[in-house]
Amino acid sequence: MAANSGGGSLGLAKDLNPVWLAQSRFRRRKFDECIELCTSILDRNPYDQAVWYLKCRALTMKNWIDDTEIEEEGIADALLDENQTAQVARPGTSLNRPMTGAQGSGGPSQAVRPMTGSGRPLTGFARPGTASRGGTAGGSGRQGTASLEASLRAGGAGRPGTSLNRPVTSSG
Repeated sequence: MAANSGGGSLGLAKDLNPVWLAQSRFRRRKFDECIELCTSILDRNPYDQAVWYLKCRALTMKNWIDDTEIEEEGIADALLDENQTAQVARPGTSLNRPMTGAQGSGGPSQAVRPMTGSGRPLTGFARPGTASRGGTAGGSGRQGTASLEASLRAGGAGRPGTSLNRPVTSSG
């Protein structure tokens, strides 16, 4: 066996590769010694990726949670759960039956899919500028052309500017 070089408390041999020695300590599940060896190697060369990997593996294995150490949930804890939800829905919240109200409307109930005043489904997202607009303007008779006509008349109001903060002008 090689003579001890006096390399500290780890007893590094003079002719052994320190990375191999750290791997050997890892395989023998001596994780603290492996971590100390890796730290001393990384002090000399902090860019050694293999040693970083070995140190991380040793730290992970050292702090690994064993499944047998986890306490099993008893039957009393399972049956007497304080956070249990109700088995029956509250009155008026069930989607199985539509809410009673405007039964003569003939169409689907507004409680199932609520709509905005303009007839669009209410999604919960605020669409800037769409809530105040009506259907058509100018008597064109086509749905959706009012905003196009208004933006063409307004000039550069549809687009505030480019990345260089130059206004975008419409040709017309």
